Amino acid sequence: MSPSDEARIMAARVEAFVREKIVPYERDPRRDHHGAPTGELVAELRELARAEGVLTPHIKPDGHHFDQRGTALILTKSGLSPLGMLACNTQAPDEGNMYLIGHVGTPRLKERFLTPMIAGRATSAFFMTEPAELNGAGADPSMMITACRKDGNHWVVNGRKCFITGAGSATIGIVMARSEDRDSLGGACMFLVDLPDPAIRITRVPNTIDTATPGGHAEISIENLRVPADQMLGNAGEGFKYAQVRLSPARLSHCMRWLGGCIRAQEIATDYVNRRMAFGKPLIDHEGVGFMLAENLIDLKQCELMIDWCAGVLDAGSLGTAESSMTKVAVSEALMRVADKCVQVMGGTGVTDKTIVEQIFREVRAFRIYDGPTEVHKWSLAKKIKRDWKQANG
Repeated sequence: MSPSDEARIMAARVEAFVREKIVPYERDPRRDHHGAPTGELVAELRELARAEGVLTPHIKPDGHHFDQRGTALILTKSGLSPLGMLACNTQAPDEGNMYLIGHVGTPRLKERFLTPMIAGRATSAFFMTEPAELNGAGADPSMMITACRKDGNHWVVNGRKCFITGAGSATIGIVMARSEDRDSLGGACMFLVDLPDPAIRITRVPNTIDTATPGGHAEISIENLRVPADQMLGNAGEGFKYAQVRLSPARLSHCMRWLGGCIRAQEIATDYVNRRMAFGKPLIDHEGVGFMLAENLIDLKQCELMIDWCAGVLDAGSLGTAESSMTKVAVSEALMRVADKCVQVMGGTGVTDKTIVEQIFREVRAFRIYDGPTEVHKWSLAKKIKRDWKQANG
């Protein structure tokens, strides 16, 4: 099925908003020491989006999400500027967290935690990844070391986390921990918590190659965090299952947003090579340059088709784990090629902050790693190939 007319109309509104109202803010100096937009800037952009009726545009006024094909159109348009997704409230990790709470949360938890997120008045962080030196959870969530135990009407959580996006500015957290309780021993639990909380302490915020997300990617210490039992998200011991509920569409959402970013980078590079003269003619007339942008067009179209295919699988009711892995690999690698070629054809200008092309390059390079690096997804797919072969051949 094609995206609905309602989704197409909303996507067109988001595109016009981002291009006309948000792109001029890309030179706004309100940035933190790491280069990410400040909370003041994000709040201003969200008020603009609210006034234009494009705040949280992937969720309808009645609280229902657009289907994945419709969401793809909308999120791609919001990604036309790195600030667009922040302005429209379609950014990670909030978009994925809203999806998870909407699918797993009780009515009470939705009212308390999801409603302010949809309204753009609360931000969130997803506490899953753990430090490599502890051999903790990363691309493999089953290695989780952070533990939780039942204590009366509360759960007590202890552990360490890292690369927790937006933790410094988040007001809501989803904390994932392995259960030590007898009834759910070894399984994972998820908890919704209010932030800041003195038991959740930021120990360091490393500088990273990407700068689109306020608050960066923090390292966290969790010491005797007490969470009321009724703030558990879903059932005890089923957290790994819920992680997949979140991660499959979240991988696809990343593909949608950064497709928008690379479409914009291609536009900027195209304008540059048609205006820049070298050796007596515009750069576009030099075959080596023109061919790179032609290859970009092919990659961008293949990304669009791959996203649409995976969105259709999810819309059909499948968990889509293999499909989202294939799409994440194909799209992240293709968009890296696109961003790299845009930098290359722009020469020295391409590596400066005169345009957003160099930022898109950095953001897409990070995208190849988060939500599972390429190699992990290929390994998972190889295991599926072996498993399917065994089932077919006895």
